[in-house]
Amino acid sequence: MEISGAEGGLETRLSDVSRLVGLRESPPPSPLGLRRRAEADRERLAAALRSEGYFDAVLDIDVDVGQSPAKVAIAVEPGPRYSISSVTLTDPDGNPLPEGLVTAADLGLAVGSPATGQAVLDAEGRVPARLAERSRAFARVIDRQLVVDHATRGMDVTYRVDPGPEVHIGRIQVNGLQQVEERAVRRRRDFKIGDPYKPSLLEDYRQALADLEVFSSVRVRLGEQVDADGRAPVQVDVQEREMRFVGFGLKYGTEDGFGGNAYWGHRNLLGGAERFRLSAAVDGIGRNSTTDPGQYDYTLAATYREPDFLSRRQALTLSAQAISERPDAYRRKALVLTSVVERPLAHGITASLGATLEQSRIIENEQTTSNTLLGIPAALTIDRSNDLLNPTAGWRLNAAATPYWAALGDSSSFTIARVGGTAYLGLDAEDDFVLAGRAVYGAIVGGGLLNVPADKRFYAGGGGSIRGYGYQDVGPRDAEGDPRGGLSLFEASTELRFKVAENIGVVAFLDAGNVYETEYPTLGAGLRYGAGLGARYYTPIGPIRVDAAVPLNKRSGDSAFQLYVSIGQAF
Repeated sequence: MEISGAEGGLETRLSDVSRLVGLRESPPPSPLGLRRRAEADRERLAAALRSEGYFDAVLDIDVDVGQSPAKVAIAVEPGPRYSISSVTLTDPDGNPLPEGLVTAADLGLAVGSPATGQAVLDAEGRVPARLAERSRAFARVIDRQLVVDHATRGMDVTYRVDPGPEVHIGRIQVNGLQQVEERAVRRRRDFKIGDPYKPSLLEDYRQALADLEVFSSVRVRLGEQVDADGRAPVQVDVQEREMRFVGFGLKYGTEDGFGGNAYWGHRNLLGGAERFRLSAAVDGIGRNSTTDPGQYDYTLAATYREPDFLSRRQALTLSAQAISERPDAYRRKALVLTSVVERPLAHGITASLGATLEQSRIIENEQTTSNTLLGIPAALTIDRSNDLLNPTAGWRLNAAATPYWAALGDSSSFTIARVGGTAYLGLDAEDDFVLAGRAVYGAIVGGGLLNVPADKRFYAGGGGSIRGYGYQDVGPRDAEGDPRGGLSLFEASTELRFKVAENIGVVAFLDAGNVYETEYPTLGAGLRYGAGLGARYYTPIGPIRVDAAVPLNKRSGDSAFQLYVSIGQAF
């Protein structure tokens, strides 16, 4: 069977509705049956042509049973395509709807556009949604009338609409709570009782509740009963998730050695979705071939996070850390107490401000210093990427500054500032090929190199920095060849990520950067370069990463290559 006279999408549309095409592998038992099937197709094909705006189309179906197999030829003369002449919306009595309530422009059915059935149905489906955004929650289309004018080759479309009453938000009814207190649900709303109803308000509320991470499912909908004041209740149905959680992580670097962490937490410590977490981490296992546990790095931490602190969507985070670390550059034992208030400013934009108190004891080149620092950390983060764990499009920008006041001890007061950004570009429709880039700029001002505690200086090198070099191995060194750190930093990376299977990817990368003893980096001067290949195994919690890299301009003491294993993309 063949169809002639129709091209492109029109031919495809006719083939889709034709029973002759659909049943070509099941021919009728006789020529008479074939002719009946062909005639039955005539009205089906004519209806399809009308639905595409061809109301003057001519169909000719020829059945030739003299051949074996029999041949059916369908010749189509579509004729001119009709267009939309007018779009009218009326109330049930035929009167125009109140001005501004909903217009033809809201429906996406423009005068002069093709008079296709799908366009008319799509526009009809938009009517309730447009009216709902104008507080008409129960609006519905009663009827539609289509008048085709063959003289003008146009179609007049009329929708009869019952807009319903203007609805305002009523009381909140919550179902499904067991451990979470109702106050945690109510305080997440961004509307007041009596506000005009809008679907976007309830969707924002649903997302705000989901962000608490104490519910496995959240449904927010408007009740169907409207009281005498025009208010309808908001029904909130939730299902709580398991409140306690545990987890662990592992990583490996050729020079860093093995590292691991474990944690326990509670998502709803006090009944208001307050999150509490205890964690322990150990790093440096096997670093410099040591097996002495006294040479490892240890961190114990406790974190408490309270959502909606003093204001909706504003969070308070309190943390305490006990740290003992022994990288090549220094030895440090510290107790750090931090309080941070975080607030979203707009979609994808978050700002934070806090205070930190740190007491540390640092050994560097056999010299011991004690420091008591009071810091005021401030940060701004903008996230315009399309995925938290494995972005393939968009960008991110983060900027942070922390002034430190040396309350007691051997250091001076200083300020650390750091700004970094990443960008992601999909190179094909399926995002199997992604180009990613990263840049970081940092500076410490207000204190000389020796007056800034060793742990607060900038270092570079390692799996999250300039790959191909050991942990902290890029930058100034002391007389014994150990990292000295610097007052400024510049790093840049580029990766080409491509999937070779559904869950497996390969990455080629180039990293560059350096650490400088001056307060501001000399961009382009003395950069260290590393390049390599990596593999990714994609999981629901992020990709498992294995990177192998070589230093392109290594110095004396640098290894010939580095291997890194961890969870998550490099950036």
